[in-house]
Amino acid sequence: MNDNLTKAIERAKGYVSKLTSESLASTGSIDLSKVWQLNDSYITSPVQGGLVVIDQTRAHQRVLYQEVIKSFELDTSSSQTLLFPKKLDLEVSKFTALLDILPYMNKIGFSITKLEENSVMLESIPSDMPWGNEDDVIFKMLDDFTLALKKDIPKEESIALSFSNRACIKHGDTLNRSEMVELINRLFGTDDPYTCPNGQRVLYQIPFNEIEKRFNDLG
Repeated sequence: MNDNLTKAIERAKGYVSKLTSESLASTGSIDLSKVWQLNDSYITSPVQGGLVVIDQTRAHQRVLYQEVIKSFELDTSSSQTLLFPKKLDLEVSKFTALLDILPYMNKIGFSITKLEENSVMLESIPSDMPWGNEDDVIFKMLDDFTLALKKDIPKEESIALSFSNRACIKHGDTLNRSEMVELINRLFGTDDPYTCPNGQRVLYQIPFNEIEKRFNDLG
């Protein structure tokens, strides 16, 4: 086991032990040396007394949301530069919306510059954002922002929610073991690892006695 993985395991165990008053209190530490992905959607690992099942989409939403809020508060972000900058041509309404939130988008790790009428150049994206669907994420964020304006949601909050929903790991995305370990480790480093920004539950615990009961009921 390499040093990075060992440190990740110890950090995650530390996070869990600090949260003994929360829902993992009776289960002990998550064993990050034993993690599996179910149906390319859920991460499971044995814990003392049972299993924990983590929704990978909701977990990543929580991580992204907190990172965006942190970027706004500290005025810092990390980016990854695209190999080839992308020119985006937008409808007038989307272009207007983008100009409205451009300072916020750049603050969370995008590098977007205005070109001629209704066009922008995308040069970099936030480090936590997967490659390949940049256009789709930005266009959907602009739609979300337009709806948020009608609900009088603060810009920073609406951008954090939208980015976490649009740029997150999805159900169906295959993760390798190191990616699962990193996601769990980062999840338990957030302020609320049990609930995603949309208010949905991130993880469930299945006690061994419940598993045994199911088998006994089946005969």
